[in-house]
Amino acid sequence: MKDIKNITVNYDNNESKTITKGLVIDFGKLDNDEGDVCFNMCNIKGKDLHLIVTAVVALSQELGMLDEEEREVD
Repeated sequence: MKDIKNITVNYDNNESKTITKGLVIDFGKLDNDEGDVCFNMCNIKGKDLHLIVTAVVALSQELGMLDEEEREVD
């Protein structure tokens, strides 16, 4: 397994930013055709992963996305 050294974000104004600690989630097809989600982590430890999950849940609540999900189930 290869370790990810950094993640580069390219903006539409041709600027870029290199991230040395972070997470990229790819929702495309995987190479082995199993599943649709691939997590690419750069220098992430267990406590960081806990912070990521907590922050994403808080963001989705703030944006009302969890309420939307409940309405779709009904």
